[in-house]
Amino acid sequence: MKLKGRSILVICLLVFGGYAVYDFFHEKKMEEKRSMDARLMTVNFEQVDWVQVEKGDQKITLKRTVDGWNMEEPLKDQADNTAVDDFVKGAFPERIIETAAEGDSINWSLYGLDKPAGKVTFKTTAGTQNVFEISEKRNFEDNVFARRDGENKVLVVNSVWQNRVNKGVMDFRERRFLRHKIASVDEVRLKNQVESLEIRRVEGQWVAPAQKDLKLDQNKVREFLTAISDAKASEIVEGKLPALKNLFVMDLTMADKKWKAEVGQAQDLGIFAKVSEPAQAMKMEAGALDRFIKVSLADLREVSEPKQPKKSEAEESQAMMAEQKEK
Repeated sequence: MKLKGRSILVICLLVFGGYAVYDFFHEKKMEEKRSMDARLMTVNFEQVDWVQVEKGDQKITLKRTVDGWNMEEPLKDQADNTAVDDFVKGAFPERIIETAAEGDSINWSLYGLDKPAGKVTFKTTAGTQNVFEISEKRNFEDNVFARRDGENKVLVVNSVWQNRVNKGVMDFRERRFLRHKIASVDEVRLKNQVESLEIRRVEGQWVAPAQKDLKLDQNKVREFLTAISDAKASEIVEGKLPALKNLFVMDLTMADKKWKAEVGQAQDLGIFAKVSEPAQAMKMEAGALDRFIKVSLADLREVSEPKQPKKSEAEESQAMMAEQKEK
């Protein structure tokens, strides 16, 4: 009887264990399904190579190439790779908060989707796409109504989508003062109100050709070059520049080309630059080029630690005696 009772107990444990395992995996599968259903983006993030933002008459089209993102509309130019990548990456973690309405009889005007504020489209190399129409209206929780891929559903999504459709050309256009890699620069010449400065890279070290005995601090030079690379414009100026007071002229020499910038200040204290390669004019961000207005070669020199005067024997003896007393 004991053996029979144990067998029944083992069978019961196996049955209950099987149900527990089944329930665990069923719940896990349902959770995965709920997570998939809540995904807002359905295309493959890694394959997105085309983005379009439409609002009113404005249409901004961005396309990725092997060299990075380019702007195709409303003008052809390089795009800011970081800005576009952040735009795409920021959209993919988004989730559907809830479905506000569904079916063939939706009153789209009730949700502001009969005339949406704008549209954002993501296309992939595989030919798939997601198109999001974004409403100007928000619900009582300040979330936004949206329509995806023409579906008969009103989705409630994060209000950040309204910021996405409000992006302008300058949010995506390349605005760097220098569009070339700073590591390719071999020579810098700068003429400002203080002096004419020239530094050159020789065998991996930056030197001043006009003052061969002057030792440059390589870290200070790297900071100087980084400031050139980091400088950005607030806008690209398509028309005529205002009258400018000359601040400085910068010439850079790279392995296969030369680059030049003429920088001046307008009456309203705005800083403007005319650059080559590509030839364009720009209004600079506040403070972007300030360090070059009065920089001199002395600012880049290596400063040695001041030598301490040598102590006399009497001073050393007194110092030793004072140290002994303290002990």
